[in-house]
Amino acid sequence: MLLRATQLISPSNAAEGKLGSIELNLRLAHLVGLPLLGLKNETRIERILVTLNGAIILFGLYWYVIFEIYDLSLNFQDLDKITQNLVMTLTHSAYLLKTINIWYHYGSLKDIMRRLKVITRACVLSAKQVETFHKAEMEGKLVLLMYFQLVLVPGTMGLVSILTFPGDFEGSRFPYSAKLPNFLSPFAQHLYKGLSVAILALAISQIDCLTVLIMNQICMHLKVLNLAFDELYVPSDQKLSVDPYNWLLSIVKYHCELIELRQKVELIFKMPVLLQFVSSLVIVAMTAFQVIVGDGSKSSILMDLLLCCVLCQLFVYCWFGNEVYEQSKTLSTSGFGCSWHDFDGKCKKLLLIFMINADRPFLFTAGGFMGLTLPSFTYIMGKSYSIVAVLRQMYSRS
Repeated sequence: MLLRATQLISPSNAAEGKLGSIELNLRLAHLVGLPLLGLKNETRIERILVTLNGAIILFGLYWYVIFEIYDLSLNFQDLDKITQNLVMTLTHSAYLLKTINIWYHYGSLKDIMRRLKVITRACVLSAKQVETFHKAEMEGKLVLLMYFQLVLVPGTMGLVSILTFPGDFEGSRFPYSAKLPNFLSPFAQHLYKGLSVAILALAISQIDCLTVLIMNQICMHLKVLNLAFDELYVPSDQKLSVDPYNWLLSIVKYHCELIELRQKVELIFKMPVLLQFVSSLVIVAMTAFQVIVGDGSKSSILMDLLLCCVLCQLFVYCWFGNEVYEQSKTLSTSGFGCSWHDFDGKCKKLLLIFMINADRPFLFTAGGFMGLTLPSFTYIMGKSYSIVAVLRQMYSRS
């Protein structure tokens, strides 16, 4: 049922190299002002509309982040205000740096998208492989939609709250600390703040999802590569339906293509992910601190929801990175599990080369310092708790 439902949202087709999860992600990114053009097919009118929408939204968001940084500089003497302001300023500054990084590596990103489509058409062939492809697409679409909805709820609630109860939020309570120009009317300031925070949150979720969906595609191809060895395993009284040497050669080429793709993805996203991990460590600590010392007002509810969003953001990175890592470790076992004892010397040497290469697992990292795995997620949670404990003591003394 889930497979059928997700196919209705954004169809995926392995034979055509149509990656529905990534196309859905790009549509949502265009909607919230990220003009990622050329990564999927668009008409000329769509390109014009997306470009105009992106130029207007990005202009407004960039200025809003500048106003937040200026507000932060005005409140260095107040611990409570700093912990409120720093959370959103770090989050939104990370968004700006992520967008700059994407524009800088846009050519490489286009090449990754093209190659993913090509190897999907060429390598996802058998019924089991197609089923694996659709399951991975379903997982990607569900994570994308759930993450988008999770971020949309506090964004919408915040916009409604700041317009309805501006005195409880605007300029004093988290997460709407920004020093705006005085020539704007109070209503314009409230609307600008509410829209900016909501759109920034949605745009951040789409950049994060683009990264993890590419990881998910690589994980899917590792599963397909494992299934390719099924053709090289038959009972001793039967013959192989394929030529073992040519089949192994195609497997080695497939594996080398995935290694190169992983390296390109790592090169593009490792520094933004490092920035995300460092900022998330601070954000989780600061937000948890604000939840503890909160006054039970409407803004405290938004803090709780924001904390959930940040934890989800971190967990999604670590979960998909961990899936790729664990799946890549099974390649050697799949190679050893085929009928290699019936191969000639040339095939055995080729299989040995593959298994030696497969012993180096695919590990995505945060700047090359920390692997994107589930133990890394628990490590960040532990460090965040330590920071919260220190802040709580400082707040009690002051």
